[in-house]
Amino acid sequence: MICRILHRTRYEYGCRVFLEPHQVRLVPRGDASQRLLAFKAVVTPEPAGRTLVTDALGNTVLVVWFAGTTDYFAVTTEAVVETLRDNPFDYLVETPRAVLPMPLLRAEAAVAGACLEPVAGEQRRTLALAESLCQGANTAPQDFALTLLSWISANLRTSVRHEPGILDPDAVLAAGEASCRDLAVFYLAACRHVGIPARFVSGYQEGDPDSDERDLHAWAELCLPGGGWRGFDPSLGLAVADRHIVLAASPHPDDAAPVSGSFRGDGATARLTHDIRLEVSQPNG
Repeated sequence: MICRILHRTRYEYGCRVFLEPHQVRLVPRGDASQRLLAFKAVVTPEPAGRTLVTDALGNTVLVVWFAGTTDYFAVTTEAVVETLRDNPFDYLVETPRAVLPMPLLRAEAAVAGACLEPVAGEQRRTLALAESLCQGANTAPQDFALTLLSWISANLRTSVRHEPGILDPDAVLAAGEASCRDLAVFYLAACRHVGIPARFVSGYQEGDPDSDERDLHAWAELCLPGGGWRGFDPSLGLAVADRHIVLAASPHPDDAAPVSGSFRGDGATARLTHDIRLEVSQPNG
C-alpha cells in the first residue's frame, strides 16, 4: 500500500515568544514493515538551523532551533510511505521462548528493559485483569496479546478525548471507554505485567476511506519471540499490518510526542491546531 500524507501543525501563542529548540517526530519510520519513499518538512518561521537525527530509541527526529521572536510556530510535512507487511503473523514462532514471562535474548534485554517497567498511574485492577487473562489462556506471548485485544474489544469503547495527558489504566477500566492513547497505555501495562516488552507507538492509520477527517493515532508494539517488534492496536482490536504508519515508538508516550519543545514569553499560552490528509493507493505493478 502507498500512503501519501500531508500533515499541518500550528501553534499560536497570543504574543511574541522565543522558541527553544523543538523536536519534531513526524518523519515516518523506515524498517521491515514500511519504507519511506519521500519526505519534506516546511517550518515557519524559518529556523536558524535544522537537522535530522536518530534518537536513542531509533526514531528519526527533525530538530529545529530559532533566533528572534515569533507569535506562532508551524510545521507542514509531506510524506510518501510504502507499507510492506500484509500479514502480521508472517514469522516462525520461537517455541522454546514462547512462554510468560518471555525469556529475552541478550540483544533484546539491552533495549527492552524500559519496555518492561510498570507504567505510571493507578493500575491495581488492570494488573489483576492481566493475571486472570494469563491464567485463562495459552501462556504464549502471542496468544496473550490476542486474548487481551479480544477482551478490550468486548469490554471497552474507543472515544475521542481532547484533554491533554493520559488516563491511568484503572481509570480506563472505571470509565469503560478511552481514547486511543489511553487504551495503548492500558495495553502496555497489562503486557508488561506478564513479562512481554511493550512500547507506545504514535503514527497514522488508514481510517474511514469515505471520510477526509484524519487524526494522529496511537497503539502498542510488543517484542515477540521470532517476530521482533509487532504492532497491536487495542482501539481497533487487531494485529497491525499494512494499514498503519509508524512515526515514533518509545517506552514512554512523552518520548513519542509528535512535537516537543518549550518557549519563553510573559503571558503566552500555546493553542494547537492541526490537519491531516491521507491518501491510499496500491503500488504500480
